Amino acid sequence: MHHYVLEEILLVVTVVFLLIEGLDWFLFLVIIATYVLIVLLINDTFFSKGIKKGLKDIKKDYLYFFLILIFVVLLFIWQFSFESIIFITIFVSFALYNWDSRVVAVGALISLISCPILLIIKQDAYAEKMAAYAYYFLVITVVLQIIEYKRHPDRFKDDEK
Repeated sequence: MHHYVLEEILLVVTVVFLLIEGLDWFLFLVIIATYVLIVLLINDTFFSKGIKKGLKDIKKDYLYFFLILIFVVLLFIWQFSFESIIFITIFVSFALYNWDSRVVAVGALISLISCPILLIIKQDAYAEKMAAYAYYFLVITVVLQIIEYKRHPDRFKDDEK
């Protein structure tokens, strides 16, 4: 039997975020059911390895963690919106810890895929919000790719033989 401890923690965080958003119950259940389906369809090591690597990186470079935490507190003090704080924190975390930007690109793809589904079930406002999220994720991905190119130009050189 598989133990999905890290996935369960991610599910709890997702549920809390959805409750804060104040979605109607039907849409809330659809999102949770989709999440559970994705977790069951993807190999459990995908989440475990990624989260474990992230936690290991945070323990190794704990100074970055405290800088990010101070930055998030400042964003709250300056009264940034909750969504802005999340996206800025994602960008800063991935840039500082040098995590793979393809993870953020997956967020963009999931946001894009959810748009037609939300339009089909007549949730136009949420579809617009998800389209905006997809744009934010794509911008973050491109900027992180530029940062990665500047940090490691040797990874991007073509073999001209």
